Amino acid sequence: MTRFCRHRTGPRRSVALAAAVLVLAGACGGSDEGAVPSSSAPGADVGCATTIDAATFPSADELRALAVEWNAFGLRSPASEAHEAALDWLGDELAAVPGVQVEWDEYVIDRWQPTPEAPGDVPGRDLARAGGLVVDGVELEVAGAVPFTEPTDAAGVTGPLVHLPPGEEITAADAAGRIVVREIEHSSIPFAGFDAIGHHLTDDVPTEGDYDRPYLRPLDDALTEAGLAGAAGLVLVWDAPTDQVRGYWDPHTGTRFAVPAVYVGDDDLDALLAAADAAAPASLVVDAAWDEAPTRNLIATLPGRTRERIVVNTNTDSVTWVQENGPVAALALVRHLAELPLECRARDVQLALTTNHLGFTADGTFRYGPELDADYDEGTVAFVMALEHLGTREVLPGPDGRLALTGQGEVLAWSAPEESPVLVQASIEAVERRDLDRTAVLPGVGVPTDGQVPSVCSQGGLGTNFHGLLIPTIAGITGPWSLWAPSFGEEALDFERMRDQLLAFGDVARQLDDVPRDEIAGGYPAARQARATGTPTCDLTPPPAVAPTR
Repeated sequence: MTRFCRHRTGPRRSVALAAAVLVLAGACGGSDEGAVPSSSAPGADVGCATTIDAATFPSADELRALAVEWNAFGLRSPASEAHEAALDWLGDELAAVPGVQVEWDEYVIDRWQPTPEAPGDVPGRDLARAGGLVVDGVELEVAGAVPFTEPTDAAGVTGPLVHLPPGEEITAADAAGRIVVREIEHSSIPFAGFDAIGHHLTDDVPTEGDYDRPYLRPLDDALTEAGLAGAAGLVLVWDAPTDQVRGYWDPHTGTRFAVPAVYVGDDDLDALLAAADAAAPASLVVDAAWDEAPTRNLIATLPGRTRERIVVNTNTDSVTWVQENGPVAALALVRHLAELPLECRARDVQLALTTNHLGFTADGTFRYGPELDADYDEGTVAFVMALEHLGTREVLPGPDGRLALTGQGEVLAWSAPEESPVLVQASIEAVERRDLDRTAVLPGVGVPTDGQVPSVCSQGGLGTNFHGLLIPTIAGITGPWSLWAPSFGEEALDFERMRDQLLAFGDVARQLDDVPRDEIAGGYPAARQARATGTPTCDLTPPPAVAPTR
């Protein structure tokens, strides 16, 4: 049995997990960083390292250069021309890696995309220019159309403004035939929650105050209520300046909302609320279109000595430098691994670069997950690593009301489910080895549910789809203000930090490369058996493709 040793556990780890790790670890000696496998391990005769060699790994500058190329395609909304061009580039880059085999899985989705072209030399479409709002004959600056809302014609929809603040239900009596103004409701998580559930937190993760980020806010609720109430339109108001949230792409739950909607910033909030109180006449435009279009999952495999595989998952449709930079990380990682001799690659490494994450209902992970579920039963899947939004910098409101970089990194949630003590321990060791900052290694990002397998479903993002299918999974994700707001551009990322995080995930892949699959599996097989006999499991059903209407 492979031994995983840890010299500092800290008080945050659960007793059950600590006991499981002690069983695995036995008596610990020194650090095993860079250790050579035992003579009985495949590849031992060539001195295969069990961590990533940082000296030969792509530099931060090389990661940035890849990110520049990746972001040159502009708004890569699902199945758009820009997204397809980006996929072609990514496929070519991967096909050029020695030994890598590239496959495509094409399918058709319901596509929503803004109609206006981006200005100047920027390729693709422009979400910001797809929205319009005129109040009492005066055109107001908007941040853009709200994705997946009902398109209008050039004249837009008209009606008197009405202000219905957060906490007040949008009903037909108040909203039918009107254009509703609503401030976006806050939602947050106490930082103490990370401390309460975490396996391991680095010392700089806050344990007081609230984790308040815009991706947590319940945007769907207002959009659905407005559609049900027969509102003519909806104006959603951010608590940030318009220029900083211009082109904001969310929600992305896949719901087709039955109301046209635009985002505005808080620049002229008082005047807008005064106009709503006066029931001023307004018109609202969403210059977008729904149609059907093909999109593709990209599957790239670097062969090892066996067909058991480690799967690295991220998504390819994306709207900012943050969402999604996973393909840059995956490309850099597989380039490095391809330089290792075959004797040092026990398993295949497969990149599952899935599509339509922003459309969600037909998310490529929903398509690929069941295949991995069946393959796990066949013994050809070892575990999954889902990587999203790496290297991000923290962005928070400043005293002047504008969003600003704080000088710190955004907290990274590294999910390592308790079902696999081996994955948990390898994750903690990797975080410590690479001296990651502001990182919380968690069993997931939800409250455990008794009588369900797995007990915690959410891994914060893409990892949920695989862990929910009871495939051993670790996942890394962040959710800064810059996640959906493209205005922050390259400044949203710290490429040295991105490199350190990628090195840590790469370490897990290397450390567990020749660890037997059943050791990695831990409690997953028992959970799979329980699922087969009727034990409740995670609900991975996408939300309705079309929001209800009156």
